[in-house]
Amino acid sequence: MRGDELVILKRRPLIFHNVLSTNVSSKAEEWHLAATDLRNAVIKNGLYGTGPIFYRVFTPSDNNDVFNYTFYLPINEKVQMKENEKYSFTDKLEINDGLVFRHVDLDSELEESYQLIRGVAKSQNLVLNEPFYNIYLEIYGGGIIDIYAPIVVEKSNDD
Repeated sequence: MRGDELVILKRRPLIFHNVLSTNVSSKAEEWHLAATDLRNAVIKNGLYGTGPIFYRVFTPSDNNDVFNYTFYLPINEKVQMKENEKYSFTDKLEINDGLVFRHVDLDSELEESYQLIRGVAKSQNLVLNEPFYNIYLEIYGGGIIDIYAPIVVEKSNDD
């Protein structure tokens, strides 16, 4: 992030209905394959996505090249499913308060944007819940990522 760039963070809730999710372990450069698999599974079952794919990246597993991801996709209707290891469904994913930052340059590391969000949160006495949600938005033949950082608590200046 260059010093002359305008930084815009917005504070808002995050709400998605009828969310299908899956947990996957993958190399960082291959995360998009798991996202594609989720979207394809939805289509194969006669459903369709009603929102963007979004995901959280958890700390690396024992193999430092492999990360644990949870991918989410809002779909067009409620589904009844048996509990299984691959997919889970929730009627509503709702986080009442958080910071949103638009990460436009996909060639730059997300960690730079995470650090920026953490810095702003600290200056505003906000405690964040990590890992953050990365919301992938397809635009103009490419994509951008909205980073959503849930706020756990807002401390007073007396704390």
